[in-house]
Amino acid sequence: MPYELRDVIFYVVEKLGGQVEGLKKLMKLLFLIQYDLPGRFSSNVVKYLYDDKPICRGEFYIWSYGPFMNEVYDVIEEEFIIDESEPPYIIMLPEDYKYSELPEEVGKRIDKVLSKHGKKRGWELEKLVCERLGLEESRKEEYMGVHIDLYIKKELGDLRFRELKKV
Repeated sequence: MPYELRDVIFYVVEKLGGQVEGLKKLMKLLFLIQYDLPGRFSSNVVKYLYDDKPICRGEFYIWSYGPFMNEVYDVIEEEFIIDESEPPYIIMLPEDYKYSELPEEVGKRIDKVLSKHGKKRGWELEKLVCERLGLEESRKEEYMGVHIDLYIKKELGDLRFRELKKV
């Protein structure tokens, strides 16, 4: 079943109650959906794929606030309502939104990440992601604009790919 980044974003925002507080939170949740980061008992980073493509349908690069995917900005600006009354801006579903059905395995992966991290704030997710990747300020500056997979391979030594199986 084909799907796009926009479908993933619609699914995430819908699961968060129809809105998400800030682009940073959305961006880090998307990153955590696509990547399983090393924890206390593991040094491996796993990148999730579906049909040999990244599960979120885009690639992440290192930026000032950690990993980001430029295409997310385009989807948000074109298809969502943004309440800019005070930061962090609220990203909301439009009343007439429609998205394609996601493959079951992709939905399960998203649900798992949202149940674990969905209630955290953007700055908490940024801190979590950057700490687990070892992305302190000096490394962000050194690797600014670099594809996150290259950074992981060079600095963490291991990146594994996990293809989600079709049911």
